[in-house]
Amino acid sequence: MRKFSQLAVVAAFSLYISSCSEDDPASGTNGFLAAITVTNPTVNEANGMTGFNVSLDQVNNTGSSVTVDYTVGGTATAGTDYQALSGSVSIADGMQELNVNVIITDDSEDEQDETIIVTLESNDEVTASSQNSATFTITDDDDPGTGGTCPNDNSVNTTNTACTDTPSVANSYTETVSGDVRTIVTNRVPNHTYGNQVPNFVTNGLTSTTETFDLDATPALASSSTSIVDSEFRPAYDMGIALNGVPIDPAPGEPFIFENSSTGEFNWDWVFEPNNNRTAVGLDCNTSHLQPNMMTGTGLIHYHGDMMDYAEDLDPNINSGNIPTQVLQIGWGADGFPILYKFGPDQAGTIKRMTSSYVLKTGERPGDGVSEPCGEYSGKYTNDYEFSQGAGDLDECNGIARTVILGNETFDYYYVITEEFPVIPRCISGTPGDDFKKGM
Repeated sequence: MRKFSQLAVVAAFSLYISSCSEDDPASGTNGFLAAITVTNPTVNEANGMTGFNVSLDQVNNTGSSVTVDYTVGGTATAGTDYQALSGSVSIADGMQELNVNVIITDDSEDEQDETIIVTLESNDEVTASSQNSATFTITDDDDPGTGGTCPNDNSVNTTNTACTDTPSVANSYTETVSGDVRTIVTNRVPNHTYGNQVPNFVTNGLTSTTETFDLDATPALASSSTSIVDSEFRPAYDMGIALNGVPIDPAPGEPFIFENSSTGEFNWDWVFEPNNNRTAVGLDCNTSHLQPNMMTGTGLIHYHGDMMDYAEDLDPNINSGNIPTQVLQIGWGADGFPILYKFGPDQAGTIKRMTSSYVLKTGERPGDGVSEPCGEYSGKYTNDYEFSQGAGDLDECNGIARTVILGNETFDYYYVITEEFPVIPRCISGTPGDDFKKGM
């Protein structure tokens, strides 16, 4: 893991019209329902990222595209504050959802916060569900005291680097269950290509090491969760392990921390959020990178975020835009509960895209720009987010108490790798195995 610096020029955010309420009766001509859910509803005009995703309650199998209409209102001005929207999207035959990008204009005017309100409209093809409206707030970056005079680099970057390197050693992964213990033996070499691009570190390539991880085969929820970082926000646990034996380890270490410009000390209250600093942290197509060994010059790989290419190796259609017919397990939590990729069963057993309950904080960070960061909350730091009960489907550990059957095993709780923050859970709901503790 090594050094940071990134540029953000224009901010874009996407709109998500996603899974609809199960209680809404379908009444459109073709029986389709459309709903709207929002990630990061507050966006700064200089560097914001959020979105809305258009989704039907079922795959469009009509033989032609389905049009979803929407109106756009609010105090922001189309063509001035953001690039005007068309007012409709077409979901192609065989598809279930569509993303729409909105380009925000960064001007030099001192402005109050402005809003964009997107409201779905019923038509002959679809019915807008009860979740039919979303509000986005655009905050200004020019007014002194709202980010305009902050000396810190407050930019974010979500561009993954390509995976161009192939492991020279074959992946080795075995999993056995004996009684209440699941044992995984791995050489920690991925079964996919990777990128070797940690900034400011010359790494001679991927190394391998045989490691054994014991975890509970019959896990239970603990009375309280365990954070993957310690009381000083330093990495304390791997969150889990992927089904190829690569650790799932989202918490960053040095030097991806806010650095006091006077003393050079790291302020661990403000660690870089890897998913929003991908170039700086040196993350590849699977949001993974090598952690260099200073003695050997080689490194072991771990995942910091969405293991997209690996997930698509397991299920090539998992990111097609359709709701899958079965869940995709991508790993095990340190407590023994399964980790699913993006989709999971709800209380009725219906598979849906699961959403996080974390939101981006609004307003400004309290820092002076020297000892701790200033500027608008942008997602640059993990501490820019806060848990909001009920904002999404999942709990504080990005999990949910629902029944999921995997092969001949049944679990009453599972974690989810989500599209939005935290992507990978940042706490463990059961009792983590000792093999996942840092330094063990």
